[in-house]
Amino acid sequence: MKILILAVGRLKDKRVSSLAGEYLARIRPGLVSVQMVPDHKGSPGERVEREGQEILQKLRPKDRLILLDEDGKSHDSEAFAAFLSREMNESSGRIVMTIGGPWGVSGAVKERAGLLLSLSPMTFPHELCFLFLAEQLYRAFSILQGSNYHH
Repeated sequence: MKILILAVGRLKDKRVSSLAGEYLARIRPGLVSVQMVPDHKGSPGERVEREGQEILQKLRPKDRLILLDEDGKSHDSEAFAAFLSREMNESSGRIVMTIGGPWGVSGAVKERAGLLLSLSPMTFPHELCFLFLAEQLYRAFSILQGSNYHH
């Protein structure tokens, strides 16, 4: 089972990109991949719709779409690890964890999502969400493998 992080916009801050890359590199090679959807220009509504279309085009029929959203379900790290393990065992497609752009995601993307997941009730820039997700994925796999990263 593979996990795809699908994010709108490129990571502009090289420090954030480097640190996120370090966490993702610690996970078993090939297990987690990353794709970026370009952020668009225009009014917020136009941007959300175009970005949403691009997100949906990247999905396969059996993919399990998990959308990062401040209103989503939150977990502590151990519960997130257990959740991720269940998702990986039960899904017949990829697990696609999606980070929307600064204006959010379209209704069609929210409708397609099987679950809304919150990293925090606070709002963060999408670059930091990417970093936090990368770290939490690494932490979850460390927990599942019984390593001492999580204490």
